[in-house]
Order: sequence, then C-alpha cells, then structure tokens
Amino acid sequence: MNKTIVFTLSMAMGWIFVGCDAEPERSKPQMDAPKTTAPENDSRSSIQGIASSIRWTDWTDRSGIDFVHTYNGFDERYIIETVGGGMASLDYDLDGLIDVYFLNGSTIPQQAGDLSPNKLYRNRGEMRFQDVTAAANCGVEEFGMGVCVADYDNDGFFDIFVNNFGSNRFLRNNGDGTFSETASELGLALEEDLGAGVCFLDANRDGNLDLYIANYVVDPVAKNIKRTTEGFPSYPGPLDFRGGQDRFYLSQGDGTFVDKTKEAGLDGFATTSMGVVAADLDWDGDDDILVVNDVDRNLLFLNDGQGHFEECGVTHGVAFSYDGRMNGNMGIDVGDIDNDGLFDLYSTTFSNEYPVLYRNLGDGMFEDALLATSAGKELFPHANWGVAIFDMENDGDKDIFVANGHTDPMVQSWAYTTAWKVKNSVFENRGKGKFQLLGDEAGSGLQVVESSRGMVAEDFDNDGDLDVILLNSKSKVTVLKNESNIGGWLQLTFRGTNSPRDGTGVRVEFDHENGRFVDEVINSRSYQSSFGNRIHIGLGQEPAVGSLKIHWPSGITESIDQVRANARLFLVEPNRSPSQ
Repeated sequence: MNKTIVFTLSMAMGWIFVGCDAEPERSKPQMDAPKTTAPENDSRSSIQGIASSIRWTDWTDRSGIDFVHTYNGFDERYIIETVGGGMASLDYDLDGLIDVYFLNGSTIPQQAGDLSPNKLYRNRGEMRFQDVTAAANCGVEEFGMGVCVADYDNDGFFDIFVNNFGSNRFLRNNGDGTFSETASELGLALEEDLGAGVCFLDANRDGNLDLYIANYVVDPVAKNIKRTTEGFPSYPGPLDFRGGQDRFYLSQGDGTFVDKTKEAGLDGFATTSMGVVAADLDWDGDDDILVVNDVDRNLLFLNDGQGHFEECGVTHGVAFSYDGRMNGNMGIDVGDIDNDGLFDLYSTTFSNEYPVLYRNLGDGMFEDALLATSAGKELFPHANWGVAIFDMENDGDKDIFVANGHTDPMVQSWAYTTAWKVKNSVFENRGKGKFQLLGDEAGSGLQVVESSRGMVAEDFDNDGDLDVILLNSKSKVTVLKNESNIGGWLQLTFRGTNSPRDGTGVRVEFDHENGRFVDEVINSRSYQSSFGNRIHIGLGQEPAVGSLKIHWPSGITESIDQVRANARLFLVEPNRSPSQ
C-alpha cells in the first residue's frame, strides 16, 4: 500500500529520513562522495578475455586493527581448536560508522592468567579503527565460537550475544559506549554447551526478538579421542561425538526470555550445528531457520507465523548436496543470485567436497546448483568457512566471497592438494546466476594467504560499496578495501515501531532492468558471524528505483517512489495497522 512520505534531507549529513513522524535520536556524520570511476592505474582483472571491474586492496596494515586470534590445546588436539572464529560488525555508538568485534580462543582447559579476550574496534572513519575493548567493557575471555548482533531490548542500541565453549555472554549495550554482561541473570550462560551459530528473529511477529542458539558437540574435552591420519596426529571429527541440542528462547517483551525449544517444535534434533541463518525462505511473511550441520543433514525449520516450526530439510531439498552427501557444512548465507526474486542459499563445506548453492525453486523448495552455476567447483580441495553474497561492484547482481583454510596446521603432512593457509576466493556473477572465479589480478586483497574463518561485509568507509574483514585462525585479521569500478547504489537502514526496532526481518524488493531485487535484514550469517543491518543495493547504471517496496515483519507494506541512486535512506515503520 502506498503512503504519504515525509522526506527530511540533511545535505551535510548525507542521509534521507523517511517516515511519518519520527527521526533518529542521533545525527549521522557527513558521508564521502561515492566513487564513480576506477582508481588511477587500475589494472582490471581479465577472465577468458572479459574484463572484470572488481578489485580488492589489502588494507590490513593501514586499518589500525592489531587483533590476533589465538588458542592453545597443549598438543591434546581438541576438536574445539578447529572450529572457533566468528566475528561481528555493528555501529555500537550510533555515529554512522560500522565497528567490528572479534571473538578469540583460549587455552583448553582455560588457564588462569593466560586468557585472550575478544576485542572491539571502533571505526574512526576512512577504514581506520581503534581498540576500545577495555573502555567498552566487552573483552569476553572464553573460547569464542558464534556471535550475533541485534537490538534485543528495542532501546535503539545494538547488543552482542556470544556463543562459547564455556559460559555464553550477552553484552547489553548501555547506550553510553559501554556494555554490561547479562547472560547469567537471563539464564542464557549455558556453561555445559559448546556453542556454534546463533541468531535473533521475531518468530511470532510480536515486535520482540527471540533467540535461537545452536550447539555443536557434547563433552568435546572430557571425551576427546586421539586420532591419526597417515600416521600423523590429527584432530577428531564430529562423528566422534554426540551432536548438541539447539535451544530456542522466546522473548517476553521485557528484556527476558523463556526456553520454548520443545513448545516451538525444535526439540529432538541433536545435530552438529555450525552456521545458522533466519530468513523468510518460503516467502510467507515470517522468518524460518536454516541450520547447516557438520557431517549431518541440514535442518530447515519452517515457521507457521506463530513461532511454531516444522522441520522440512529433506522434503525441501536443503538437507544434502546433489549426490545425497551429508557434507561437513560450515557457513551459510542468503542472497538472490539470479535476480528471480527468490532467496538462494550458499553453504561452505569441508575439503574434498563441493560447496553447495541451493537455488530457490519457489514455495521454499531448493536444488543444489553449484556445478550448474560454476559458483565454487574450484574449492573442492579446500575447507571453506565464511561466505558472503553481495554485489561487489554495484552492477545489479550479487557476487560471492568465500573464506578458505584447513582445520589442521599439519594437513600438508598427508594431503597434497590443500594447505592450512590458502587464498580466499571471489566468484563474480556474470549474469543470470552464472559465476566466474577471479584471480590475483583482481587486487592485492586476493593474494593474502591465511586460514580464514568468520567474515563480515560492510561499507566500512561509507563510500558506496561493501568492504570485507576476515578473522584468521591463529593469526592476525585481514582487512580488504573494495576499490572496484562501481555503479550506482542505495543503502537502507530501518527503525521498526510495531516490528523489531532494529529492522530485523524487513524485506525489500523492486523491479530493475536485470530482473527483480530482493533482500532482507538478517543478523546471523557467514561462519558463526553477524553483519548486514544495512541493506545494500547495487543499481548498475540505473539513475533511480521506480518503486521500492518495504515489507515490515508486522505485516505493514509501503512503497516509496522514485528513489534516486547514491543515497542512504533511514526508513521508519508507519505507526498503523497492517490493514490500513
């Protein structure tokens, strides 16, 4: 339904506020002018004679981020060592610049005085960051696994949930640049679980964010198993342990939660959970949950709109790969790769397996189209972790970034086709969901050799394209600046009134020359990571969007006409009932 729009434009701040009667409490900083041409002396990558405009620059040494991921199992080779490494992006201080939060490992068992905290880096502009961990009181000292960012209490500030081996941490944003730990008082510490991915979603559409906590395996230290491969010591695998039971907590609307795992239909699925994503996968107006598992079938929980779920992974085509394999699944992301207006899924997997691109056939049905789309067959030798589906050069279709690296630093003792540290991979969308692997000529950023895990994709320098930061196992991070020759773009941020305040679950769609654009605000994705509170839209050469349709989780739908390219919109949900 169309509505009357009130535009308040602050030219100095670079934001357009769209709403009926509300503006954000904090002003937004001045934004740099968008890039419209390639950098000087730009050497374009060329693939089979076709030029690519995607270019990544290694910005790590210039970023100011000195975080180093670490862990120490004292040569006991615990499975926990192989799977840590999530990270998150968030604007924790509402200054209009996206900050970044890294999870760290620890000693196993934890040794007093030998702990390595998580770290928060504040974005100071121009992709330069400052360590503010101590001042913000968020240096968690556990073995970090998964993380998710959301405004769970609807107070306007982003909070951080950290899933650990050890006690979980729920960092409530106090709104003054600091955080307070609340997991224990909320009953969410879960000291006996080995956490994995975690996500927030409004399962029953009451405007409050509920919490899904994934768990990996049971008793990984007490029941550790010694393994060898080709005579060399190696790590145990997920089949050496029992899978953990995931948990679902329903928000009570007052900042507290109650365990509703059984009542929601989510009990009895003890699997080796890794990546988790919540999105409207069957297009019925509510968010569903997909859990990808390590050497176990994936789980698709379809939501009935009231917060009750039915597991449909096998019948809907996402439980296995095309050949019926239960892959060693790691990360997961959502994005429409062929501009048909349906959400597709990309799951990263272990070495000697193809990743899986689950193409959406409609009505929540999927098929594995990885080989048909050429979106990762080259990754077969390597273990893959983080993944992000986004439009790198703003040409109107979405590309794929995959983080690579093995679980075992000794893997080259018995394997000759892969290594502990390898280069990451970028697959450029050549149109209609057909992809091509880019090479080193696409920039210094693709020449970095590490064992990467979690990753985030955000516009860290506010120049109109998405940059990438990766957490690397037992090493420093990688910061990649996007210096592609870009087209036009839009960036959308949301404030719910009847829906969750941070916009979780808002869906956007419009028609363009290449097909139909769709996207959703999703707070958990990649490998146990969290990013994407802003929706980023690449427009190619289109000067404007004719009619931008916004679907709020409350059921309210609105349209905004003639939105011009290279703009940032702050959209406030109309304060009315869905039927109006």
